[in-house]
Amino acid sequence: VKEPVSAARLMLEFLKVADVKKYRIYLLGAKKDVVEKTKENIQNQYPGIVVAGYHDGYFDFNNDTEVVKDIINAKPDVLFLAMTSPMKESFVAKNFDIINVPVSLGVGGTFDIIAGKTKLAPEWISKLGLEWLYRLLQEPGRMWKRYLITNTKFIILLTKEVLK
Repeated sequence: VKEPVSAARLMLEFLKVADVKKYRIYLLGAKKDVVEKTKENIQNQYPGIVVAGYHDGYFDFNNDTEVVKDIINAKPDVLFLAMTSPMKESFVAKNFDIINVPVSLGVGGTFDIIAGKTKLAPEWISKLGLEWLYRLLQEPGRMWKRYLITNTKFIILLTKEVLK
């Protein structure tokens, strides 16, 4: 890959393919109103896609039996997870053998974009790998801590590794 590929752009391109192939998808994550609007917008824009199920991202990860059962019963071809890291990775790792979904894709804040809550970064910002900054500028009150603390920790860990 010659340039960064954002989760949002990957999901939006994937939805075009899913529409043609008539895939069944499951949407997991975000707030209830956001995931519901995402479902509605996907159904309107991609009539070939079956939104087999959805659930917001606000549930007890230690007691996720009902969510897992819903995913199993929905039999999706693709599970889109709009949750923070490492929650989405932990959920898939914990339930991978049970849910039996061929493709699971972490898509971060993409549901917010599809629902119309936030905007997709311009392509030139994506190519520079700065979508996080674009998101921070749209939602500074909500995102500052995540990006300031997480990115700082990452830079420190990366620097330590490079200096070894």
